[in-house]
Amino acid sequence: MTNITDEVHRGAICDLRALQQPGLQTFKRYIRGSLPGPPFWRLTGMLPTEAGLGKATYSMPITPWLADGTGIYWGGIYSMFADAPLASAIWTTLPAGKVLSTSELNMCFIRPITSSTQNIVGQATTVHSGSQVGLSSIQINDQDGRTLAYGSTRCLIADFPVSPDQELPLPDLGPTDPPDPYLRTPPKTFFCDMKELPDLVPIELQRVTISEGRMHPIWLLTGYRAVEVENGRCISTMPSSPWFSNGTLSIYGGLIAWAADFTMGGAVYSTLPAGSIFATLDMHIRFARPAKLNSGDLILEAQVLHRGRQLRVASCNVDTPSGKRVAIATGSALVIPGGAHMLSEGKEPDEIIATATSGKPWTL
Repeated sequence: MTNITDEVHRGAICDLRALQQPGLQTFKRYIRGSLPGPPFWRLTGMLPTEAGLGKATYSMPITPWLADGTGIYWGGIYSMFADAPLASAIWTTLPAGKVLSTSELNMCFIRPITSSTQNIVGQATTVHSGSQVGLSSIQINDQDGRTLAYGSTRCLIADFPVSPDQELPLPDLGPTDPPDPYLRTPPKTFFCDMKELPDLVPIELQRVTISEGRMHPIWLLTGYRAVEVENGRCISTMPSSPWFSNGTLSIYGGLIAWAADFTMGGAVYSTLPAGSIFATLDMHIRFARPAKLNSGDLILEAQVLHRGRQLRVASCNVDTPSGKRVAIATGSALVIPGGAHMLSEGKEPDEIIATATSGKPWTL
């Protein structure tokens, strides 16, 4: 199956007009549509909807493109989404000619995304905006106002002077046909027969997925692939596609956070017995350097650090093809015995987690 990232990207990269005015005015222009959005917005449908001094609100539709092969939306989706409004809230406090880069992102996952989640809304607020460092926090809700996740970030602030009166060329926004990826119907993928899921040993299912080239919808959206799995260890790759630009020449940090979460999840899943699944509880990622676009595949390697009866803790290193460290992530996950049976019966993730945390044993 063809990856979306194999297509010519759409959206504005390095549109310096965004730096000609103070951050708040720039984001109001994005909201009005007088400045074109970057490729990552075109890929996912993420958009800013409100901006005030020190505040930014974004929304993103929850489409089948973001799910895995069982229809589950992993917690890393929240990290993918949150990075943009968190940085934008700080940017609204800055004068013209300033740029931001995410240094650290922390996320706590409260409720899972389910089939009834139509879109998520992130409201970010600046905690501190200095000359070199900015801090902000975010609350993510669904369309009904239920809180799904909470997070915070630290961003580094740098100068990028641009003349406010200079006439700048319009960016190439790419093709308009077919519709942007998030608006398309994702191709049908095969991960496993859901009726057989409770009897499958996770690591064996993972190895078959790799050897047979089975797909998840979100793998086709991002080009991400798991390439090797051992007990408690998972290695994956992800292209440095221009689709992953949030306006700069580097990969959007939120997507790297998602890929690290998925790889840590793969490492955790490999340690589970048949019939069990897991739910990610939180994640933390530190960025060591930007990952440049069109610089080859990123390499992600995760390992489980703690194997408790209920809790698994994992870490993930993200490196460039030449071995330079891009980011270091950690995360924890709740083990759900019998969760595969409930999933095969069509139960929603929130029902499964509620059963797992009720203290009552699951029975057939």
